[in-house]
Amino acid sequence: MVRPAAWGIAVTLMAGLAPLLPAHASDLPIDRIRAEVSRLVPPLWTVEEVTADPIPAPAPDGKPAAKSAESRAAVRIGARLRLAKPTYRVESRDGAVTFIRPVAEAGLEKTLSATAVATLGPNGWSARIELRNPEVLEGIGQPLEELPGRPVLAGSAEANRLRDQIARDTEARGAEEDARRRREEDLLARQTAATKAEHERAAAERRQEEARAAQVADLRARISEADRPVRIAAYEAALGGNDPSLRQIAMEAALQSRDAVLGNLALKDWIARRKAVPVQLYATKEDPHSETVLNNLGPLTLEIDSFNPISGAIAGRLGAPGYSIAKPSAAIGTLAQTTLTVNAYGCALSLRLTEHLTMDGLFRCQTLPALIARIVVD
Repeated sequence: MVRPAAWGIAVTLMAGLAPLLPAHASDLPIDRIRAEVSRLVPPLWTVEEVTADPIPAPAPDGKPAAKSAESRAAVRIGARLRLAKPTYRVESRDGAVTFIRPVAEAGLEKTLSATAVATLGPNGWSARIELRNPEVLEGIGQPLEELPGRPVLAGSAEANRLRDQIARDTEARGAEEDARRRREEDLLARQTAATKAEHERAAAERRQEEARAAQVADLRARISEADRPVRIAAYEAALGGNDPSLRQIAMEAALQSRDAVLGNLALKDWIARRKAVPVQLYATKEDPHSETVLNNLGPLTLEIDSFNPISGAIAGRLGAPGYSIAKPSAAIGTLAQTTLTVNAYGCALSLRLTEHLTMDGLFRCQTLPALIARIVVD
Protein backbone atom coordinates (compact mmCIF):
# COMPACT_ATOMS: atom_id res chain seq x y z
CA MET A 1 0.00 0.00 0.00
CA VAL A 2 1.38 3.39 -1.00
CA ARG A 3 0.99 6.10 1.65
CA PRO A 4 1.91 9.74 0.99
CA ALA A 5 4.36 11.49 3.31
CA ALA A 6 1.66 13.68 5.00
CA TRP A 7 -2.13 13.74 5.35
CA GLY A 8 -4.02 16.87 4.36
CA ILE A 9 -7.54 18.03 5.21
CA ALA A 10 -10.71 16.77 3.52
CA VAL A 11 -9.43 17.26 0.01
CA THR A 12 -6.67 14.67 0.67
CA LEU A 13 -8.43 12.35 3.10
CA MET A 14 -8.36 9.47 0.60
CA ALA A 15 -4.58 9.62 0.19
CA GLY A 16 -4.09 6.31 2.06
CA LEU A 17 -6.41 4.16 -0.03
CA ALA A 18 -4.93 1.19 -1.86
CA PRO A 19 -4.62 1.93 -5.56
CA LEU A 20 -6.00 -1.43 -6.47
CA LEU A 21 -9.49 -2.66 -5.60
CA PRO A 22 -10.70 -4.36 -3.55
CA ALA A 23 -8.74 -3.09 -0.54
CA HIS A 24 -8.93 -4.28 3.04
CA ALA A 25 -10.94 -2.21 5.52
CA SER A 26 -7.92 -1.99 7.76
CA ASP A 27 -6.10 -0.16 4.97
CA LEU A 28 -8.66 2.70 4.83
CA PRO A 29 -8.03 6.06 6.69
CA ILE A 30 -11.08 5.69 8.93
CA ASP A 31 -10.00 8.50 11.24
CA ARG A 32 -9.83 10.92 8.35
CA ILE A 33 -13.13 9.75 6.96
CA ARG A 34 -14.73 10.02 10.40
CA ALA A 35 -13.36 13.58 10.84
CA GLU A 36 -14.66 14.67 7.46
CA VAL A 37 -18.10 13.15 8.08
CA SER A 38 -18.22 14.86 11.48
CA ARG A 39 -17.47 18.13 9.72
CA LEU A 40 -20.27 17.62 7.21
CA VAL A 41 -23.04 16.81 9.67
CA PRO A 42 -24.66 19.61 11.77
CA PRO A 43 -23.27 20.08 15.32
CA LEU A 44 -26.60 18.84 16.68
CA TRP A 45 -25.50 15.31 15.79
CA THR A 46 -22.64 13.23 17.11
CA VAL A 47 -20.95 10.61 14.94
CA GLU A 48 -21.08 7.30 16.80
CA GLU A 49 -19.61 4.89 14.22
CA VAL A 50 -18.24 5.14 10.67
CA THR A 51 -17.87 2.20 8.27
CA ALA A 52 -16.07 2.36 4.95
CA ASP A 53 -16.32 -0.34 2.24
CA PRO A 54 -14.31 -0.22 -1.02
CA ILE A 55 -16.40 -0.02 -4.18
CA PRO A 56 -15.48 0.23 -7.86
CA ALA A 57 -14.43 3.78 -8.70
CA PRO A 58 -16.85 5.50 -11.10
CA ALA A 59 -15.63 7.03 -14.32
CA PRO A 60 -15.10 10.81 -14.32
CA ASP A 61 -18.18 12.84 -15.36
CA GLY A 62 -18.43 13.04 -19.13
CA LYS A 63 -15.22 11.07 -19.66
CA PRO A 64 -14.51 7.42 -20.47
CA ALA A 65 -13.24 5.18 -17.71
CA ALA A 66 -9.55 5.35 -17.03
CA LYS A 67 -7.37 2.50 -18.44
CA SER A 68 -5.63 2.08 -15.10
CA ALA A 69 -7.61 1.63 -11.90
CA GLU A 70 -4.65 2.92 -9.96
CA SER A 71 -5.62 6.59 -10.64
CA ARG A 72 -9.05 6.43 -8.91
CA ALA A 73 -10.45 4.76 -5.81
CA ALA A 74 -13.83 4.87 -4.05
CA VAL A 75 -15.41 3.72 -0.80
CA ARG A 76 -18.99 3.54 0.52
CA ILE A 77 -19.28 5.28 3.88
CA GLY A 78 -21.91 4.56 6.50
CA ALA A 79 -22.10 6.88 9.51
CA ARG A 80 -24.32 6.12 12.49
CA LEU A 81 -25.44 9.44 14.01
CA ARG A 82 -26.99 10.16 17.39
CA LEU A 83 -29.05 13.26 18.20
CA ALA A 84 -27.25 15.13 20.98
CA LYS A 85 -30.18 17.31 22.16
CA PRO A 86 -33.97 17.19 22.00
CA THR A 87 -35.41 19.25 19.17
CA TYR A 88 -38.61 21.26 18.74
CA ARG A 89 -40.60 23.10 16.10
CA VAL A 90 -42.37 26.45 16.42
CA GLU A 91 -46.12 26.09 16.59
CA SER A 92 -46.95 29.79 16.92
CA ARG A 93 -45.61 33.09 18.23
CA ASP A 94 -47.33 35.82 20.18
CA GLY A 95 -45.13 38.75 21.01
CA ALA A 96 -42.12 37.54 22.98
CA VAL A 97 -43.64 34.09 23.64
CA THR A 98 -42.93 31.18 21.27
CA PHE A 99 -45.13 28.10 21.61
CA ILE A 100 -43.24 24.94 20.62
CA ARG A 101 -43.88 21.24 20.01
CA PRO A 102 -41.28 18.46 20.54
CA VAL A 103 -39.94 16.84 17.38
CA ALA A 104 -37.27 14.34 18.51
CA GLU A 105 -35.77 13.19 21.77
CA ALA A 106 -32.06 13.19 22.47
CA GLY A 107 -30.47 9.87 21.46
CA LEU A 108 -32.40 9.52 18.18
CA GLU A 109 -30.23 7.54 15.74
CA LYS A 110 -29.91 8.03 11.99
CA THR A 111 -27.64 6.48 9.39
CA LEU A 112 -25.99 8.81 6.92
CA SER A 113 -24.69 7.26 3.68
CA ALA A 114 -22.00 8.81 1.52
CA THR A 115 -19.52 7.97 -1.20
CA ALA A 116 -15.89 9.05 -1.15
CA VAL A 117 -14.05 9.19 -4.48
CA ALA A 118 -10.26 9.71 -4.53
CA THR A 119 -8.33 10.79 -7.63
CA LEU A 120 -4.59 10.66 -8.15
CA GLY A 121 -3.24 13.83 -9.64
CA PRO A 122 0.14 15.58 -10.11
CA ASN A 123 0.05 16.76 -6.50
CA GLY A 124 -1.04 13.46 -5.04
CA TRP A 125 -4.43 12.09 -4.01
CA SER A 126 -7.46 14.31 -3.64
CA ALA A 127 -10.89 13.17 -2.58
CA ARG A 128 -14.53 14.25 -2.65
CA ILE A 129 -17.32 13.04 -0.35
CA GLU A 130 -20.88 13.04 -1.70
CA LEU A 131 -23.81 12.49 0.65
CA ARG A 132 -26.36 9.96 -0.59
CA ASN A 133 -29.23 10.58 1.84
CA PRO A 134 -28.83 14.13 3.23
CA GLU A 135 -32.59 14.24 3.84
CA VAL A 136 -32.12 12.23 7.06
CA LEU A 137 -30.65 15.42 8.57
CA GLU A 138 -33.65 17.52 7.60
CA GLY A 139 -36.98 18.10 9.31
CA ILE A 140 -35.53 17.34 12.69
CA GLY A 141 -36.43 20.71 14.29
CA GLN A 142 -34.17 22.95 16.33
CA PRO A 143 -32.63 22.75 19.78
CA LEU A 144 -34.18 24.89 22.49
CA GLU A 145 -31.41 27.51 22.55
CA GLU A 146 -31.87 28.28 18.85
CA LEU A 147 -35.56 29.10 19.09
CA PRO A 148 -36.60 32.76 19.04
CA GLY A 149 -38.31 34.55 21.91
CA ARG A 150 -39.36 32.82 25.10
CA PRO A 151 -40.06 29.15 24.26
CA VAL A 152 -42.98 27.53 26.06
CA LEU A 153 -44.14 23.96 25.47
CA ALA A 154 -47.57 23.97 23.83
CA GLY A 155 -50.26 22.29 25.90
CA SER A 156 -48.42 22.80 29.18
CA ALA A 157 -49.97 24.59 32.18
CA GLU A 158 -47.67 27.55 31.59
CA ALA A 159 -48.70 27.67 27.94
CA ASN A 160 -52.37 27.65 28.90
CA ARG A 161 -51.79 30.38 31.47
CA LEU A 162 -49.88 32.49 28.96
CA ARG A 163 -52.53 31.98 26.28
CA ASP A 164 -55.20 33.14 28.72
CA GLN A 165 -53.07 36.14 29.66
CA ILE A 166 -52.43 36.91 25.99
CA ALA A 167 -56.16 36.64 25.28
CA ARG A 168 -56.91 39.05 28.13
CA ASP A 169 -54.20 41.42 26.96
CA THR A 170 -55.51 41.24 23.41
CA GLU A 171 -59.03 41.94 24.63
CA ALA A 172 -57.77 44.85 26.73
CA ARG A 173 -55.83 46.22 23.78
CA GLY A 174 -58.92 45.86 21.61
CA ALA A 175 -61.03 47.71 24.16
CA GLU A 176 -58.36 50.39 24.45
CA GLU A 177 -58.16 50.66 20.68
CA ASP A 178 -61.96 50.95 20.47
CA ALA A 179 -61.91 53.66 23.13
CA ARG A 180 -59.10 55.47 21.32
CA ARG A 181 -60.97 55.23 18.05
CA ARG A 182 -64.13 56.58 19.69
CA ARG A 183 -62.13 59.45 21.18
CA GLU A 184 -60.65 60.22 17.79
CA GLU A 185 -64.08 60.05 16.18
CA ASP A 186 -65.52 62.35 18.85
CA LEU A 187 -62.60 64.73 18.41
CA LEU A 188 -63.01 64.65 14.66
CA ALA A 189 -66.76 65.28 15.03
CA ARG A 190 -66.09 68.25 17.32
CA GLN A 191 -63.47 69.61 14.96
CA THR A 192 -65.81 69.16 12.02
CA ALA A 193 -68.61 70.91 13.91
CA ALA A 194 -66.26 73.72 14.95
CA THR A 195 -65.01 74.08 11.38
CA LYS A 196 -68.57 74.12 10.08
CA ALA A 197 -69.58 76.71 12.68
CA GLU A 198 -66.54 78.81 11.79
CA HIS A 199 -67.39 78.60 8.10
CA GLU A 200 -70.98 79.55 8.85
CA ARG A 201 -69.83 82.44 11.04
CA ALA A 202 -67.42 83.63 8.34
CA ALA A 203 -70.16 83.30 5.74
CA ALA A 204 -72.56 85.27 7.96
CA GLU A 205 -69.93 87.97 8.51
CA ARG A 206 -69.26 88.04 4.78
CA ARG A 207 -72.97 88.42 4.07
CA GLN A 208 -73.18 91.19 6.66
CA GLU A 209 -70.18 92.94 5.15
CA GLU A 210 -71.66 92.59 1.68
CA ALA A 211 -74.99 93.90 2.93
CA ARG A 212 -73.23 96.76 4.72
CA ALA A 213 -71.25 97.56 1.58
CA ALA A 214 -74.46 97.54 -0.44
CA GLN A 215 -76.12 99.86 2.13
CA VAL A 216 -73.16 102.22 2.08
CA ALA A 217 -73.07 102.25 -1.72
CA ASP A 218 -76.85 102.86 -1.86
CA LEU A 219 -76.60 105.63 0.73
CA ARG A 220 -73.75 107.34 -1.09
CA ALA A 221 -75.63 107.07 -4.37
CA ARG A 222 -78.85 108.56 -2.93
CA ILE A 223 -77.02 111.34 -1.08
CA SER A 224 -75.34 112.22 -4.38
CA GLU A 225 -78.67 112.37 -6.25
CA ALA A 226 -79.45 115.55 -8.13
CA ASP A 227 -82.93 115.58 -6.64
CA ARG A 228 -82.75 117.39 -3.26
CA PRO A 229 -85.79 115.61 -1.72
CA VAL A 230 -84.13 112.28 -2.47
CA ARG A 231 -80.92 113.44 -0.83
CA ILE A 232 -82.75 114.75 2.23
CA ALA A 233 -84.83 111.57 2.57
CA ALA A 234 -81.69 109.40 2.34
CA TYR A 235 -79.92 111.47 4.95
CA GLU A 236 -82.87 111.47 7.36
CA ALA A 237 -83.24 107.71 6.93
CA ALA A 238 -79.57 107.23 7.86
CA LEU A 239 -79.85 109.54 10.86
CA GLY A 240 -83.00 107.80 12.06
CA GLY A 241 -81.41 104.37 11.90
CA ASN A 242 -79.35 102.62 14.57
CA ASP A 243 -76.22 102.11 12.43
CA PRO A 244 -73.47 104.50 13.64
CA SER A 245 -71.31 103.94 10.55
CA LEU A 246 -74.15 104.80 8.15
CA ARG A 247 -74.97 107.85 10.25
CA GLN A 248 -71.33 108.97 10.12
CA ILE A 249 -71.14 108.42 6.35
CA ALA A 250 -74.38 110.36 5.83
CA MET A 251 -73.22 113.20 8.05
CA GLU A 252 -69.84 113.51 6.33
CA ALA A 253 -71.47 113.40 2.90
CA ALA A 254 -74.02 116.03 3.95
CA LEU A 255 -71.34 118.33 5.38
CA GLN A 256 -69.32 118.10 2.17
CA SER A 257 -72.27 118.40 -0.18
CA ARG A 258 -72.38 122.27 -0.18
CA ASP A 259 -76.11 121.87 0.17
CA ALA A 260 -77.25 124.34 2.84
CA VAL A 261 -80.26 122.21 3.82
CA LEU A 262 -78.25 118.99 4.16
CA GLY A 263 -75.47 120.85 5.95
CA ASN A 264 -78.01 122.29 8.39
CA LEU A 265 -79.49 118.86 9.10
CA ALA A 266 -76.03 117.37 9.67
CA LEU A 267 -74.94 120.18 12.01
CA LYS A 268 -78.18 119.96 14.00
CA ASP A 269 -77.69 116.23 14.50
CA TRP A 270 -74.03 116.77 15.43
CA ILE A 271 -74.75 119.54 17.98
CA ALA A 272 -77.67 117.60 19.49
CA ARG A 273 -75.35 114.74 20.38
CA ARG A 274 -72.80 116.85 22.29
CA LYS A 275 -72.60 118.45 25.71
CA ALA A 276 -69.45 120.50 25.11
CA VAL A 277 -67.65 121.70 22.01
CA PRO A 278 -64.00 122.85 22.16
CA VAL A 279 -63.23 126.01 20.18
CA GLN A 280 -59.77 126.42 18.70
CA LEU A 281 -58.44 129.99 18.60
CA TYR A 282 -55.70 131.46 16.44
CA ALA A 283 -54.10 134.92 16.23
CA THR A 284 -54.64 137.09 13.15
CA LYS A 285 -51.87 138.56 11.05
CA GLU A 286 -53.68 141.89 10.71
CA ASP A 287 -53.49 142.80 14.41
CA PRO A 288 -50.16 142.12 16.21
CA HIS A 289 -51.89 142.40 19.59
CA SER A 290 -54.04 139.33 18.84
CA GLU A 291 -51.14 137.04 19.80
CA THR A 292 -51.06 138.60 23.31
CA VAL A 293 -54.80 138.21 23.64
CA LEU A 294 -54.58 134.59 22.53
CA ASN A 295 -51.91 133.81 25.15
CA ASN A 296 -53.97 135.38 27.92
CA LEU A 297 -57.29 133.90 26.89
CA GLY A 298 -56.76 130.17 27.39
CA PRO A 299 -58.80 127.27 25.95
CA LEU A 300 -62.33 128.24 24.92
CA THR A 301 -65.27 125.86 25.35
CA LEU A 302 -68.93 126.04 24.35
CA GLU A 303 -71.00 124.06 26.85
CA ILE A 304 -74.42 123.12 25.51
CA ASP A 305 -77.26 122.95 28.04
CA SER A 306 -80.09 122.76 25.50
CA PHE A 307 -80.55 122.70 21.76
CA ASN A 308 -83.76 122.98 19.71
CA PRO A 309 -83.28 120.97 16.50
CA ILE A 310 -86.28 122.68 14.88
CA SER A 311 -85.40 126.33 15.43
CA GLY A 312 -81.66 125.83 15.89
CA ALA A 313 -81.63 127.75 19.21
CA ILE A 314 -78.73 126.98 21.58
CA ALA A 315 -78.42 127.78 25.30
CA GLY A 316 -75.39 127.13 27.46
CA ARG A 317 -72.15 128.68 28.63
CA LEU A 318 -69.17 130.05 26.73
CA GLY A 319 -65.77 130.98 28.09
CA ALA A 320 -62.30 130.04 29.20
CA PRO A 321 -62.28 128.80 32.83
CA GLY A 322 -59.64 130.50 35.00
CA TYR A 323 -59.00 133.43 32.71
CA SER A 324 -60.30 136.95 33.27
CA ILE A 325 -60.72 137.94 29.65
CA ALA A 326 -63.46 135.41 28.82
CA LYS A 327 -64.91 134.03 32.01
CA PRO A 328 -67.52 131.31 31.49
CA SER A 329 -70.89 133.01 31.27
CA ALA A 330 -74.36 132.25 30.01
CA ALA A 331 -74.60 132.11 26.26
CA ILE A 332 -77.35 131.87 23.69
CA GLY A 333 -77.04 131.29 20.02
CA THR A 334 -78.61 130.09 16.83
CA LEU A 335 -77.74 127.68 14.03
CA ALA A 336 -79.09 129.21 10.84
CA GLN A 337 -78.49 126.84 7.93
CA THR A 338 -74.71 126.35 8.18
CA THR A 339 -73.85 129.41 10.26
CA LEU A 340 -73.52 129.25 14.04
CA THR A 341 -73.73 132.44 16.13
CA VAL A 342 -73.23 132.42 19.92
CA ASN A 343 -73.31 135.49 22.21
CA ALA A 344 -72.02 135.55 25.79
CA TYR A 345 -71.28 138.36 28.25
CA GLY A 346 -69.17 140.83 26.24
CA CYS A 347 -68.09 138.15 23.67
CA ALA A 348 -69.46 136.75 20.43
CA LEU A 349 -68.64 133.68 18.35
CA SER A 350 -69.58 133.50 14.65
CA LEU A 351 -68.73 130.41 12.56
CA ARG A 352 -69.62 129.01 9.12
CA LEU A 353 -69.36 125.44 7.81
CA THR A 354 -66.49 124.76 5.38
CA GLU A 355 -65.83 121.93 2.95
CA HIS A 356 -63.10 120.67 5.27
CA LEU A 357 -65.59 119.50 7.93
CA THR A 358 -64.81 122.48 10.12
CA MET A 359 -66.76 125.58 11.16
CA ASP A 360 -64.47 128.59 10.80
CA GLY A 361 -65.04 132.22 11.80
CA LEU A 362 -64.14 134.87 14.38
CA PHE A 363 -64.30 135.27 18.13
CA ARG A 364 -64.69 138.83 19.37
CA CYS A 365 -64.57 139.83 23.01
CA GLN A 366 -65.38 143.46 24.02
CA THR A 367 -62.81 145.86 22.52
CA LEU A 368 -60.06 143.26 22.16
CA PRO A 369 -58.65 142.25 18.79
CA ALA A 370 -60.63 139.54 17.00
CA LEU A 371 -59.28 136.01 16.94
CA ILE A 372 -59.75 133.29 14.36
CA ALA A 373 -62.02 130.54 15.72
CA ARG A 374 -62.56 126.97 14.53
CA ILE A 375 -64.72 124.03 15.57
CA VAL A 376 -63.82 120.63 14.12
CA VAL A 377 -66.95 118.70 13.19
CA ASP A 378 -65.77 115.13 13.84
